[in-house]
Amino acid sequence: MAIEDMKNEEYEEENIIELEDEEGNVEKYVHIATLEYKGAYYCYFQKAEPETEEEEEEVVIFALEGEEEDMKLLPIEDEALLDEVFAEFCHQYEQYEQSEDAQKLDM
Repeated sequence: MAIEDMKNEEYEEENIIELEDEEGNVEKYVHIATLEYKGAYYCYFQKAEPETEEEEEEVVIFALEGEEEDMKLLPIEDEALLDEVFAEFCHQYEQYEQSEDAQKLDM
């Protein structure tokens, strides 16, 4: 999965998952990307129905572990690693925004 998937609305509807927060509230999130970083995979999500501008920009990140049917999303507890994988996401997103594919979508 790549950054290009972030702009595909059809893809968006097919990849909504429900996540539960610390207080037991269930929220819908859209899977926007899965990226490899230093030999591991990370999944990036945004709220499907953000209520504030801040929520629109928020990205939730999980480590993806396991094989095929046994894949699990695990929280990233190492703050330094979380910062690194978010920086990688930002870097790849910026590269995508400058690509010809992104420019075609803007037309």
